[in-house]
Amino acid sequence: MDKQKEMKKGEIVVGLDIGTTKICVIVAQKIGDKKIEILGKGQVVSRGVEDGEVKNIRDTSEDIIKAVEIAERNSNMKIKKVIVGVAGAHVKSTIMRLSYTRPNSDSLIDEHDIKQLQNQVSNIMTSPGELIISYQPQEFYVDGKIPKNNNPIGMRGNRLEANWHIIIGNTNPSKNIEMAVEMAGLKLINMDLEPLASAEAVLSKEQISEGVCLIDIGGGTTDLAIFSDGMIRHTAIFPYAGEYLTEQIRKYFKLSKTTAKSLKENVNATSALYKHIPLDSKYLVVNNFKGQDPLNIDQRTYCRFINACLDQIFTLVKNEIQSNFYKDGLNAGIVITGGGAMINDLKNYVEQFTGIPTQIGRPNAYLSNLKDRSLADTMYSTAIGLVLLAAKNANNDMVETKEEIERSKIVEKPEVIDFQEEKVIEPIKAAKKGSLWAEILKTKFAPLLLDENTVKDFEDIK
Repeated sequence: MDKQKEMKKGEIVVGLDIGTTKICVIVAQKIGDKKIEILGKGQVVSRGVEDGEVKNIRDTSEDIIKAVEIAERNSNMKIKKVIVGVAGAHVKSTIMRLSYTRPNSDSLIDEHDIKQLQNQVSNIMTSPGELIISYQPQEFYVDGKIPKNNNPIGMRGNRLEANWHIIIGNTNPSKNIEMAVEMAGLKLINMDLEPLASAEAVLSKEQISEGVCLIDIGGGTTDLAIFSDGMIRHTAIFPYAGEYLTEQIRKYFKLSKTTAKSLKENVNATSALYKHIPLDSKYLVVNNFKGQDPLNIDQRTYCRFINACLDQIFTLVKNEIQSNFYKDGLNAGIVITGGGAMINDLKNYVEQFTGIPTQIGRPNAYLSNLKDRSLADTMYSTAIGLVLLAAKNANNDMVETKEEIERSKIVEKPEVIDFQEEKVIEPIKAAKKGSLWAEILKTKFAPLLLDENTVKDFEDIK
């Protein structure tokens, strides 16, 4: 089995969350066992991402550069490589069973045999315009039987099989992420599905073992992931989330986008349960466009509208859960995370709507010496999860330390070329006259060249 390596103490890793509302870079260091310490964070408003997909590569690249610069200043590190999350409605998952007939059934099954199955997964032919983003093994079978603890290594057997959870996405959105990262001067070492990253940050081993449904409400997408028996079982992504709520508020109450977003994020105004708001509720005084008088919005009317929008999102979520084979095995219930999880009374709303026990998942279980308490908010679950995934894979050369940066500033004394000594210039004597200095300069400076119909008619409150 392809076991993930434990990151050595002191190793530094980087996660890059390219979201619809924000670009966030987090630099972290391994502290003790399974813990990380955040060394620096860089965050800017995202301009080139829509519904979880990179649309404008140049804007996204510029935003990544800005976020990286902030993270580098805060951490005193030079970021070279990143691990990135991927989402969007184009992402889908499937289960596939693959088998491998071993040449010597008397020998013990080892990592090489597991690798043979992995190679089959990576070589699966996808539909035109699609590619495999990631894959994880589920049940293993040795001669048709599941081994104890689902671990075939060390057993004897002729036929080795495994079910694989395979995540597939469209080529263009994935290529857009790669291009944006590369244009920002970074190396992309891996892409992971965002709900899997969030799960890494907010779910416990017990929850994943007992059965749990993670719902990550981001800016552009609502991501769902079902876990059972310690492994991923199902994923789904819906293109309705925080930005959808903002847009519906903007349209219905005729507000500017900035005003609608501020109103949505106002904890004293927004609730997922309008029935908790008194019938004689207060009016929300909203400053809208410059030069206009403030608007008075009845809070109960406003929260009832929020409730209707959430009904649309969670109808999709509920149907997805009910259609899944593991729906009756969610002993640990539902865990909600992401920026959208910060809406007041959302936990109680989801419990009432789905009939499943629900809790809010915050990414603080694996954080040590946390100085910026805001990083424990649900909106950072994906970014912190990406760092934790990078840590598990022991990516130990993602940054340059301050000392390494200083050493790189030391300019070596240039070699003096005596054009009178032919043997000195022998390595470049084939260069044509007039092009010699052009070649020298080229070598020296090469590194520097460079939809309204979605909402049903809403009844006015009398």
